[in-house]
Amino acid sequence: MRIWDCHCHLRGDETGAYVLAQMDAAGVERVNLFSRYPGRGHAPDEQVSRDEVRAVIEHVASVQSADPARIYGLIFANPRAEGMVEEIERGIVDLGLRGVKMIPDHWSPADELVFPIYEKLRELGKPIQFHAGILYGFGDSSRFCRPVLYEALVNFPGLRFSLAHIGWPWVDECIAVFGRFRAAVGYKTEGCQMWIDTCRGTPDAWREEALRKAVPFCGIERLMFGVDGSPSSMADQAPLHARKDLDLLRNVLGLSQEQIETFFFGACEGFWG
Repeated sequence: MRIWDCHCHLRGDETGAYVLAQMDAAGVERVNLFSRYPGRGHAPDEQVSRDEVRAVIEHVASVQSADPARIYGLIFANPRAEGMVEEIERGIVDLGLRGVKMIPDHWSPADELVFPIYEKLRELGKPIQFHAGILYGFGDSSRFCRPVLYEALVNFPGLRFSLAHIGWPWVDECIAVFGRFRAAVGYKTEGCQMWIDTCRGTPDAWREEALRKAVPFCGIERLMFGVDGSPSSMADQAPLHARKDLDLLRNVLGLSQEQIETFFFGACEGFWG
């Protein structure tokens, strides 16, 4: 079975050869790989230099260059960082990176602060992968990560995006937001801006309920498999998560082999167009 891990974080010292070796050990064919966050460890309102932004972009571009057919590099964007929009354009246009990753860190997805990034990604035809739901690593940021806040992206038609973790613990809210974006294009999945990144955040005790709701409402073609690890944890975590989800989808929810293959690979392939 082909596996595309839609959610993997670089730590900062990896090489492309190392990432590919970990992917092979994990049985992962392709990966969406996020750069380090420029400004991690800074106070939310502290200025982040353009040099720091450029360094994380050049690192993920170097890793991607080892095999761009398998490694899809994304820029972890900080809207408060110096020159962020210009560096996103440079990373995508000049270095061949594929899109942007964002976690609301004391800013809301509906804040005008972020709109220039949305406009640039829409102009470039590239997607954004957002965190959604409770957030364990950025202080008291969960109040900025509620799925419903992403309804603001309806003002940027054509901008593709995904929400991670099925928005847990706001799973129903995340699924409802998907319905809002589907309604915006005439209640059709085709042309809908939104995908759902199902990487865990939904603990095992909630996983069945979350997928039981998401699969029929959103359609399997909009639900992407992800691990939310790093290259160093991939060999252990990716097979474990894949095995758990495969058992749930096949033996509990009764999905077909075609649907299962869409979940593990085809949905992410569709996200990239």
